[in-house]
Amino acid sequence: MNKNNTIDLENLDVDELRAITENAQQLIAKKQHQRLYDAYMQFEKIAEESSSTIEEILRAGETLEKKRSIKYRNSENDQETWTGRGRKPTWLIDALAAGKDLEDFAV
Repeated sequence: MNKNNTIDLENLDVDELRAITENAQQLIAKKQHQRLYDAYMQFEKIAEESSSTIEEILRAGETLEKKRSIKYRNSENDQETWTGRGRKPTWLIDALAAGKDLEDFAV
């Protein structure tokens, strides 16, 4: 709201405040829906321009994100990885207990 259209909420009664709140919530929902719709349309355009489907792009993104977020890999089994977040996996705990350094597993 700009400076010229301010509302003095202190002078409104409870019903008026509830009406403003309800209207604001409806407007927020409408604007969020429009924002998501606009984003979807942009995504659809990108998919079309790349001769792909949205599903193909999402699958590729999941794969790329998974690969990008891996920070450590088991040198004895490259299928075992860790992002460096959360609990350390058993293979890493065992290797560290055996005297190896965390940096030995850095990707």
